[in-house]
Amino acid sequence: MIKIGTLISVIFVCWSVFFSALAGGLVVKDQSIDLPSLKNPMQYSLYLPDGYCEENLSYPILYLLHGYGGSHRDWLNGGSVVKTLDRLIANGLISPLIVVMPSASKSWYVNSSKHGQFETALLLEFPKLLEANLHSLKVREGRAIAGLSMGGYGALRFAFRSPEKFGSVAALSPAIFPNVVGKDAFKPVQLKLFAGAFDEPFSSDKYNERNVFTLAKTISNPPAIYLTVGDDDWFGLYAGTFSFYQHLKSQKIPVELRVTDGNHNWKLWSREIERVLIFLNEQLSPAIQRSLVFKDMDQDVAVETIINNNKSTLCFR
Repeated sequence: MIKIGTLISVIFVCWSVFFSALAGGLVVKDQSIDLPSLKNPMQYSLYLPDGYCEENLSYPILYLLHGYGGSHRDWLNGGSVVKTLDRLIANGLISPLIVVMPSASKSWYVNSSKHGQFETALLLEFPKLLEANLHSLKVREGRAIAGLSMGGYGALRFAFRSPEKFGSVAALSPAIFPNVVGKDAFKPVQLKLFAGAFDEPFSSDKYNERNVFTLAKTISNPPAIYLTVGDDDWFGLYAGTFSFYQHLKSQKIPVELRVTDGNHNWKLWSREIERVLIFLNEQLSPAIQRSLVFKDMDQDVAVETIINNNKSTLCFR
């Protein structure tokens, strides 16, 4: 059952217990929602740009995915993404946007008996419910997805699985590998990190079926793609990233690749997310300009509701 009250609370909460007011945007932290495909409520956080409630605008939306064993707090804490967003927006380097950070634990963003139906939940159910109540652009060109490590795999997979939903995708140090013949193709540590997402014992057939290398062979309308990885990545993920870059080139699919100085850590990701946001902004800009010309002139409505025993005024369409 969907908790509509909880869903609405993330849109704009004019109550200090629900958000942190920063120099620029607002952060709605530690929200949860019941989704039909998941047994337990899924947690997430939101970044809402400055003026979100006051201005009659629709904003592009970015789904930003965490890495293996992470959570909806990772990009806020380890990545300091709010400071980066506020600075880039204030300096006019990117347009204001909504950023959604869901929590998916060790699921690899796929459906599995071990972790649950995270692909269905995050690709189909969550965006539909959330965007119905957000001031977001409801078009492919106004929607982007990005992630790091396991989240890089998830972002690429979602974008290639449903290219009609995402106009652009970025993967930072993505945990991607070419298709394999059997489990012996992976080191024991990597099999352990798959954590049962591709069956236990590991199924190479299931992995290959879901692999982005496989999806890239049949995609007809690919999103804009940005790949970045550190040259000292201690998992050696530069190998899979470069292989995927070559794979896309062989399919004549446009792609940007950046190999930068750094390892598999937040020092690299907190730096590279700036370049990612600027790239994604370039892809989102046409949709933003169209929305400014044809923006909906309907007035926002204020609704009072009781959430967690606190009365809050919410601003939503």
